[in-house]
Amino acid sequence: MEIRFEYMDNVLIAHLQCYLDQVGAENFKYVLGERMKPGENIVLDLEKLVNIDNYGLDALLAMAQKAMENNSVIKLARVSADMKIVLDITKVYRVFEIYPTIEDAVASYQESKS
Repeated sequence: MEIRFEYMDNVLIAHLQCYLDQVGAENFKYVLGERMKPGENIVLDLEKLVNIDNYGLDALLAMAQKAMENNSVIKLARVSADMKIVLDITKVYRVFEIYPTIEDAVASYQESKS
């Protein structure tokens, strides 16, 4: 699991690569958990995520829980059609706001401040 980070308008963007499976899930939780600051807004870019399994779904939910504990918020962006199906079937979509673009997700943080 490779994760590339950048900031856009003070929002942490995490670009996930390839697989969020049993092997990658623990790495994802560790790397994002170490990077996440209290009160930070985060967007997970899932455009290049091609596979997610139950370990990956559990990791997403665990990070959402950690974010809530840190007064942070995680939103998803650029979720592929295949990944949307998985999120719909498993009801994980209820936990996250999902946006078509990173820019839309970042803008939603600004809108919620108003």
